[in-house]
Amino acid sequence: MKTEILDKIESLFFEDAFMDVSMDDVAKNLNMKKASLYYHFASKEQMFIDILNYSFGKYIKYLNKTFLCDDINLIISWLVSFPIESKNLFSVVSQKWYCKIWIVRDLIVEKNKELLNVFHTYFKEKHNFTNEKTIIFQWIINDLSKKYCIFDCKETLDINKLIPEIQKTFF
Repeated sequence: MKTEILDKIESLFFEDAFMDVSMDDVAKNLNMKKASLYYHFASKEQMFIDILNYSFGKYIKYLNKTFLCDDINLIISWLVSFPIESKNLFSVVSQKWYCKIWIVRDLIVEKNKELLNVFHTYFKEKHNFTNEKTIIFQWIINDLSKKYCIFDCKETLDINKLIPEIQKTFF
């Protein structure tokens, strides 16, 4: 049941900013009383932290599954399209100014270090990337994801045209 609750709340925060989502909104969306919501979460901030941790876990599972593929074209495409197709909050959390909330910022910094490690472990082993090259690659992928997701440019952003350029640059 907690997974279903977290999935629904994650989608609320994916669509709207932390400040725009009230506990009343969450309770209404979950068809539960606000008091029942506080049974699961001590505060809105704690609920958000729980959702980020849950969302991060889903993102890491997705990356581990994605990195099983040997086709770099598919990997790049999947990495860019993941945020909008999955509505994964962690993959866009830095884009929505959540880093301005100090308790959330610390979690974002910690999880981004873990995320960089996952990227670097894969790309160092498979493609001999240095740490710096991994950082640049991840930044480019994240920026393309923002354009694909946040600005809803998936109709104008043709990833298939970008993949050969990314390949020339990094591989």
